[in-house]
Order: sequence, then C-alpha cells, then structure tokens
Amino acid sequence: MLKGQTPPPKYETPEEVKEKARTFVKGFMRDNDITAGKLAEKLKEAYGRSASRSNILNKLARSSFSLIEFMQIVEAYGYKIEVVPDKKPIEKKNLNQ
Repeated sequence: MLKGQTPPPKYETPEEVKEKARTFVKGFMRDNDITAGKLAEKLKEAYGRSASRSNILNKLARSSFSLIEFMQIVEAYGYKIEVVPDKKPIEKKNLNQ
C-alpha cells in the first residue's frame, strides 16, 4: 500500500453465518453430551492443548474455532468432517481455455 492510501476494509463475517456456526458446534456438543469443561479436558488429553472451559465458551460465543480446532474436536470424539454436495453441484469450469 502506498503512503497516504487507506487500507481496504477488513472482512467482517455476517452475524447470520456466525450464528449458523455456533448452532452447529453447540448441536454437536449437545448431541454428544459434551460440556465446555469436558471438551477442554478432552483436547488437553488428546492433543496437549491448553484449552480451558472459559476459552471454549469464548470461542463458542465469538464463533471463532479454526478449522483445525474443529477437526481436532470431532476426531477426539470419533468423528470426521466430510464435504458433501449441497443441493446442486458447483459448476465446473474448464481451466485450460
């Protein structure tokens, strides 16, 4: 960026997307009888992570789990993340043109 130019606006995740993520993680925890405290202990045992109950609750409130953190959470409980098509497939473009 050149001197005197203003930086581009920072991307802000829409609140509805954050809420969808919160609902998803909370649903996973509820369905598996996982409390924030239990999750913190599990992550510490499985991966040596220094997560705490309050850290987990803050990440839930902010919807700020990274993909790696979420992968570790589901794997610690015997699940995996799988990407499947939603309604209609993404149209493929020929990159060789």
